[in-house]
Amino acid sequence: MGQGCRRLLFCAATAVVLLALAFTGAAAGAKQSCGARVLADWRDGRIDNTYPVACYRQALANLPEDVRVYSTAQSDITRALQARLGAAAASSGHRGEGGGGGVSPLLVVAITAAILVAAGSLAAAVR
Repeated sequence: MGQGCRRLLFCAATAVVLLALAFTGAAAGAKQSCGARVLADWRDGRIDNTYPVACYRQALANLPEDVRVYSTAQSDITRALQARLGAAAASSGHRGEGGGGGVSPLLVVAITAAILVAAGSLAAAVR
């Protein structure tokens, strides 16, 4: 292989690599983060779509300072995040039932029985 062929092959390989880098860089730069999509959706003052929870959090974390101070974006996005979390909890079937917040029916029966036995013993002792 001659010197000219090597040089041509090197130039062609370099061109292919540069073109590949240019196209991947443009494609990576063109894709918007999900937080940016939430913020873009909010621009009209409301959020019309539903996003993953991480997107709302990313939007809140990357909120520009002027938007945070001079608009309702932070509270609107937080409200949408809370609605999304509530919808996720409702769809998972977890509504807080049986989480130890109530009294066991067996305990109620046992206490009632103990009160009746004590009352019966007291009535028998008084006679």
